[in-house]
Amino acid sequence: MESRLSPEVVSDLLAGGMSEEGIYTELISRGHTVGEIQAAFAGIDGRAEGEDTQRRTIRIVLTAGAVLVAAGVFSFIAANWGGMPRPVKVATIIAAMLAVDAGAWHLRERTRLARTGDALLLLGSLMYGAGIFLVAQMFHVRANWPDGFILWMIGVIAMGFAAGAPRLFQLAFWIGAVALAGYPMGIFGELDGYNPFLLTSPFLLLVATLVLLASGAAIRRRMPVELRRLL
Repeated sequence: MESRLSPEVVSDLLAGGMSEEGIYTELISRGHTVGEIQAAFAGIDGRAEGEDTQRRTIRIVLTAGAVLVAAGVFSFIAANWGGMPRPVKVATIIAAMLAVDAGAWHLRERTRLARTGDALLLLGSLMYGAGIFLVAQMFHVRANWPDGFILWMIGVIAMGFAAGAPRLFQLAFWIGAVALAGYPMGIFGELDGYNPFLLTSPFLLLVATLVLLASGAAIRRRMPVELRRLL
C-alpha cells in the first residue's frame, strides 16, 4: 500500500528547522505510523543528500561560532575582571546569559532561524557554566570543583526541558561525565585541593542522580508509544 505521507511534508518540516526527532513526534501525533514516516524520509534521501550535508555544515559552523563567541566574551571579561566591583561582575554575568537566551528564544520561536537559535542556546549554556565558577571564585565558596559541574549539568537539563532542545541533553551528559570522573580522582588524592569531608559533594551527587532519573522518566513519558517500542 502506498504511503499516505508525502515526502514533501517531511521536506517542509526539515526546511523549517525541525529536527528528525521532532518530525517523528509531530507526525506521529497527526496519526501517521513510524513506517510511513520512514518511507517519507527514504523518499527524500536521494534528492536531499546535498541538503543534508549543507545542514550538517551549517550546524558545525554555528556550533563552532558559538564556542568562539563564548571564548571571546570570557576573554574580554577576564581582561577587565580585576577592576570590576562585585555587583557589576554579577550583573554582567546575569545580563549576558539573559541576553543570549532571549536571542535564542526569539530566533527559535519568531523566525525561521531555529538552528541559529540552537547555537545561541549552546552559547548560553556555556556562559551559565562559566558563571558558576566565576561567582564561586568571587565569593570564595567552599566546594569541590566537580560540584560546579553538577550544578552546571542540572541547569543545562532544565534549559533543555524548557526550550525543548534535545541537543542540550547531550551537552549535559558530557558535563556530568566530567563531574563523575572528578569525584573519585579527588577522593583518592589525585586532585589538589579536594576536600572529601565537605557535605556538598555527596548531597549534589544524590541530587544529580534524582534529576537524571526524573529526566529519563519525563522524556520517556513524552515519547509516543511507537517510539517507545523502538527503544
